[in-house]
Formats: sequence, C-alpha cells, structure tokens
Amino acid sequence: MVGGVIAMSYFCGFRPMSIALTAMVALGVVSFQAAENVLNDYFDTVRGVDAPGAPGVMMRPHSFYGLGIDLGRLKAFGASLFAFGSALVAIATLAFNRPLLPLFLAVGAFLLFCYSGPVGLKYMGLGELDVFVTAVLMIVGAAYTVSGALSLREAVLSLPMAFITSSVVLADNIRDYEWDKAHGVRTLPVRVGKAAASWLYAAMVLTSLLLPAALLWPWGLLTLAVAPAAVPAVLTVLGVRSEPLLKANRYRFYVTVLLATAYSIAIALSSHP
Repeated sequence: MVGGVIAMSYFCGFRPMSIALTAMVALGVVSFQAAENVLNDYFDTVRGVDAPGAPGVMMRPHSFYGLGIDLGRLKAFGASLFAFGSALVAIATLAFNRPLLPLFLAVGAFLLFCYSGPVGLKYMGLGELDVFVTAVLMIVGAAYTVSGALSLREAVLSLPMAFITSSVVLADNIRDYEWDKAHGVRTLPVRVGKAAASWLYAAMVLTSLLLPAALLWPWGLLTLAVAPAAVPAVLTVLGVRSEPLLKANRYRFYVTVLLATAYSIAIALSSHP
C-alpha cells in the first residue's frame, strides 16, 4: 500500500488505473509474504527449530504442528503462493511495460529463500537485515509498478516501514530467545544477547514512529498517533511493563497496519501542500 501511495502522490496521481495497480501490487505482496511464512514453517520444521513446545508453535496455528499439513504439501503450497505472485509480476511487466520488474522479482526471490531456506540467514543472526532490505525492495518495486518511475525518493520513504517490519521479526526472535539458545539457533538475540536485542527493538520501533516527521514535516507527525499501540509492547520487551511477552507480540501486526495507514495518509498530504 505504501509504495502505491508514494507512486500516486508524487508521480501518477490518484487515478482509477493507478488505484487498480496498487490493489494488484498489494495482492502480489500478500502472496509473497504468505509464501515466506509458509516456507519458513517448512524449513524451521525440517531443521528442527520448530518442534512441540517451541514458542512459535504454541502461540499460533503452526502449518505443520497446528494445521497438520504434511511437509510435502507445505512446501508445494509455499511454492504455489510464490508462483501466483510471480504471475502477477509477469502480467504487470508485459501489460504495463515495466521491464525492471523481473529484476525486482529475482532479488526478492533470492532474499525470500535466503531467510530460512538453504542459506538460512535467519540462523546466522542476519534475518532482520534480510527482512529490512526486502521491505525496501517491495516498496520501491510497488511504486515502480504503479508509476513506471524510479527514483531515490521511494527508497528513502520506505525506511520507516522497513524498520517496523524488521522489528516484527526481531520481536519474534526475542520471544524465542531461550528456546533458540538451548537448541543452537544463532538468531540475532542469541548472538548479541537478549538485553541488547531488546534495546535494538525499542530503537527500531521508535525510529519507525519518529522518522516520518523528519521526512515529511509536518504531516509525518501523524505516525505518532500509533504510539499508544506501539509503546506498551516496547516497554514489555524492555521489561519495564509487566505483561507476558507472548501477549505483547500479538499486537505487532496491528501496529504495522496502523503505521502503514497513518504513514500513507502523511505521504498523500505532504505531496499536496
């Protein structure tokens, strides 16, 4: 959504075709994100990271342990979701003359499969960096798909969403700290320590809330409206607020959606003084 709003605000206007393309891009992004989640369950299960008793298995309907999808079908389902997103990219490339989209797809696919796949950046403490770069790539690619234009503006404006998106992964890894450390999984919190990872999480969330003000003054201040939903989770992770970490982590999705909405409004308003 943010990439489409950037494109419409600064390049092509809020026209029916631009809005339709934004919806198409959103569907593709959802497909790729779903593919990454499904394949992450697959690879975590194969590697033994996800097992009965693991926090990631207990707090949500796990594809294998919760929903009972066997590994073969799980892998095929993830591949199908990725293929659907790729088909949308192919349609946009050919129908709307976006020749750089295959390059975005290739780099995005590499990052997706490197996260928990054979390379396993997640298990090297580089998962958050992978997600950060992927978020920037998705927003820039979405803006390019809608407008056909490419500039540094989209990359800069993608940073707040990249910070909040990668903070979600970091929060999950902080939640899984004891389990991962006991099972030899070298996520970022295991590598740098839980306390340092918690402070990094706080910095990433607060940066995502404050950076829009510097980029889009004064309309960027709208993202501060998300603070009442975001700050309690930050205080819980830091140990200042007494609340189960699992409960605090459940709100991370809503914070991301709220921030994306407030930030999109700020972008649209800032481009029309």
